[in-house]
Amino acid sequence: MRDTQPFDHRPDPELGAALRAALEPRDDHAAFVARVMAQYERAQTLPPIPTLDVLASWFRPGIAAAAAAFIAGLLFGRGVLTPAPASIEAAMAPVEGTGLAALVTAQDPPDASVVFASLVEQH
Repeated sequence: MRDTQPFDHRPDPELGAALRAALEPRDDHAAFVARVMAQYERAQTLPPIPTLDVLASWFRPGIAAAAAAFIAGLLFGRGVLTPAPASIEAAMAPVEGTGLAALVTAQDPPDASVVFASLVEQH
């Protein structure tokens, strides 16, 4: 059996070199440490952001992403996974004597539960 997971636990030498180059202080090491510590001290003086505020900021984008995923799934399911009938007559054709056509066109239509049960049995 072949392992299909793309995860590789070994370090990436190219990425490691790029990170080291980006994080290496360009000037004096002491000046670099002083800048980092100054930013750390400044961050300590800022008030903390409550967790609920962070989660609330994700709400609208999350709802939009969920709606987009739902619509994409619906369109995919309707367009790709559901076979289209050959014609409208085939779609309305009765199944074993009852069907949607009988429900719509008959003078004395059958019980709707029988019609819908016959449609469910098709699938």
